[in-house]
Amino acid sequence: MSIYPDLAGRVVVVTGASGDIGIAICEKYLSLGSDVFALYHSDTVGLEKLKESHINGNRLTLVQCDISDKHSVERLAEYLTSESGKVDILINNAGICKDNIFSAMTYEEFDSVMQVNLYGTFYVCKSLLRLLRHAKNASIVNISSVSGVTSSFGQANYSAAKAGVNGLTRTLAAEFAAKGIRINAVAPGMIESRMVKKVPRQIVRTVLSAIPLKRLGHTDEIANVVAFLSSDASSYIVGQTLVVDGGLIMR
Repeated sequence: MSIYPDLAGRVVVVTGASGDIGIAICEKYLSLGSDVFALYHSDTVGLEKLKESHINGNRLTLVQCDISDKHSVERLAEYLTSESGKVDILINNAGICKDNIFSAMTYEEFDSVMQVNLYGTFYVCKSLLRLLRHAKNASIVNISSVSGVTSSFGQANYSAAKAGVNGLTRTLAAEFAAKGIRINAVAPGMIESRMVKKVPRQIVRTVLSAIPLKRLGHTDEIANVVAFLSSDASSYIVGQTLVVDGGLIMR
């Protein structure tokens, strides 16, 4: 396991914490001795299991928040202000998919994905900015996707949202690096998760055949990269989108 001693005792906020990647990220930070606020929309089963089973489970706090609702995010900021007074690390991991070919995609399918994946990232960054500025050497890691870097059939909404996250990452990084906040993004490829299990098997097989490593990624492999980008080990990395896809789009 990668060890980053500077992350011990740091206050970490993880959005979309109830998904498989979110749980892996929370587990990683707990193992490093961080205090983790895990944001969820409705599902707490996996997070409750993590809290009960992990040796540092007492450091995990579950917080309900609808990041697509700016008023809910504003209430989150008030809560975190009273609970910790700062945020050292923000992981914008929340995201949804509503895939469809563009000719059949509904306005609701496009709007809802943009609202959560892009607007939600903006709302959380905006509302927690003051708390991040109260920390020393704060860091934001946005979870993007290879769909935001290259074409992705049937994902006009998801691709547009994730490309927006990449652009947001670069611009915010440029604005806030001098103010002590490093901002980067991680773009996962196809990762073994509940979200991928909803993808038609034929599509998964097609993608798998194009991955040089000939396997899907694991959630802990994403969590390891996220922890690295928020640690002092990456102190000179700013405004980058790090693709973690087994080589899928390197060609």
